[in-house]
Amino acid sequence: MDAFLNLKLKQLWEEKLPFVCFRLPNQNQLTLYFQKDPQLHYTQDLKCSGFVIAPYEAISNVPFIPDQFVETVQFKNEFSEDLDASEVVLDTREKPFFKTLVKKAKDTIAAGKLTKVVLSQTQKLTSNKSILNVFEELLNRYPLAMVYLWHHPQVGTWFGATPEQFISSQKEGSQTVALAGTQIYHQSKPPRWTKKEREEQVLVALQVEQDLRTLFPHDQIKKSETSNQRAGNLVHLCTHFQFPALNGNLFEVAQALHPTPAVGGVPKAAAQDFIQTHELHNRSFYTGFLGPITSTTTQLFVNLRCGRWTPEEVTLYVGAGITAQSDPDKEWEETLRKAKTLASVL
Repeated sequence: MDAFLNLKLKQLWEEKLPFVCFRLPNQNQLTLYFQKDPQLHYTQDLKCSGFVIAPYEAISNVPFIPDQFVETVQFKNEFSEDLDASEVVLDTREKPFFKTLVKKAKDTIAAGKLTKVVLSQTQKLTSNKSILNVFEELLNRYPLAMVYLWHHPQVGTWFGATPEQFISSQKEGSQTVALAGTQIYHQSKPPRWTKKEREEQVLVALQVEQDLRTLFPHDQIKKSETSNQRAGNLVHLCTHFQFPALNGNLFEVAQALHPTPAVGGVPKAAAQDFIQTHELHNRSFYTGFLGPITSTTTQLFVNLRCGRWTPEEVTLYVGAGITAQSDPDKEWEETLRKAKTLASVL
């Protein structure tokens, strides 16, 4: 990492001042927003200029760090092959509970009350690295992701490398994606998607299209063919959507799309009720959204592949999409694959 930026981040950390440092996908510029006071800023309508981090549940009261004070540096990606995640040891004590939860979800789906629901778990680990070292490793390993480090003494420290765009908008137009399915990426072997994974992607894309139709006419929404999207050592099914440029209606669009079916489920309300009733942990900012907003551009991402950092413990958040075809053991293993990918940088 740039020596000046590294020194600046250490100084802000030691002085207990808020900051967020991030790099957008496929870019080589690191951007730092920081404050010179400890104030906690909120936006109720996303009409702000700065970096927002919205929780899963309450997007009408969103913390943000203003872009009043900004530093930018070029980041030379020192590409590192994905570290071997097979050696990472994770906690499996929650496996019986998670499998039972998957079975409950499948029973609810069989009863016709749900089509899909995303269930998550947490993994708590320790790290002998500093958070700045972890952040730099994420930058090197995930050039195709939105990589960020958010720190506010009143909110906490969050980091991640998310592959999923939420809302991107410029004067030319806006975009979002539907993302589902997870497999290990092999450079020489394209993924072979199962019927369950393809059907899940169809459900997710259909829900996103229906959400957009509540705000835009059908002929203003353009939907791509489904393709593969790589995220580190994982690959997903992805469908892109284009719709008109935002015109002061970012909050309305965010309300319509959030939570995306890739992190909540279908139908939305029933999936959210199931998650709130059965998950034991608070998702906090996991499966919310985050990113920079200005008067002319919006670059928001779903907060996946993320964790909360404290000096004593790191909490990782991972999930799996449950449908009628889900196998409880395989869904548990999918969450472990995702957790190991992130844990390997710790």
